[in-house]
Amino acid sequence: MIERRDNEGSGIDYPCEWIYKVIGSDRGSIHDAVANIIQDGEYQISDSNSSKTGKYLSFDVKVVVGDEAYRNEIYHAFKEHNDIKFVF
Repeated sequence: MIERRDNEGSGIDYPCEWIYKVIGSDRGSIHDAVANIIQDGEYQISDSNSSKTGKYLSFDVKVVVGDEAYRNEIYHAFKEHNDIKFVF
């Protein structure tokens, strides 16, 4: 078992630019979901890929995060959103 000590960080220097990969089935719905989750924060969303059949689309969402808590909050909001099938 690996223990994380309080004085050891995650190796990420905040604030930093973080890229989330989100996957869904409708471009407009994904863009709306990202806008609703990030709200007033600045972000960039760009098309990334699509499945062979075109059923799934992936996007890169670039956000400046100030700390680990905010980074995780965004991740969980993406994960819980009905229009987003996967996030990593």
